[in-house]
Amino acid sequence: MDVSVDLFRKEREEIRKEIEAHGYNERIESYTRTFDGEEMDASLLTLPLYGYIEGTNPRMRSTCARIHEKLARGELVHRYETGTDDGLPPGEGAFGICSFWAVECVARGGNVEGATQAFEQLLAYANDVGLFAEEIDPHTSAALGNFPQAFTHIGLINAALTLGEFRKGNAPTTAELPSNDIPTEDLT
Repeated sequence: MDVSVDLFRKEREEIRKEIEAHGYNERIESYTRTFDGEEMDASLLTLPLYGYIEGTNPRMRSTCARIHEKLARGELVHRYETGTDDGLPPGEGAFGICSFWAVECVARGGNVEGATQAFEQLLAYANDVGLFAEEIDPHTSAALGNFPQAFTHIGLINAALTLGEFRKGNAPTTAELPSNDIPTEDLT
């Protein structure tokens, strides 16, 4: 059985159409964590990081703004609203990686100075040897969850690289991100 690259591209576009039709809520001006929903999740901040949409797109800018309104406490970003039933006891802190995703998203949206300020403020949450926990208590600044947390450090590194590229004036656009296209030959 031959499966052509064109079939995969067609399916990708069909998925995109569904996301744009049902994964963006016009009323709240944000992409949502579920189709036809109203709840947000900070992982939506990764849409421009993975090449789904430009950070400057009005839908992405408004999503980033809504996430900051609903999920952020200053530069610290919670994964989702505190009332969300995730099966865990209440009291989670802000997630380090989500906070660094926000830095990248804000920079890609065109506010490099605001992203830089948030990044610099986030650096103050590291311990005395520069390590970060999985979560940060926004009230006490205490390190919560797994420590040290590799995901938080990956977010920190990616945010630093993104800010560095934007400061040099050669940050990649979504079109320049590594392609997710399947090789050009047919798959069998």
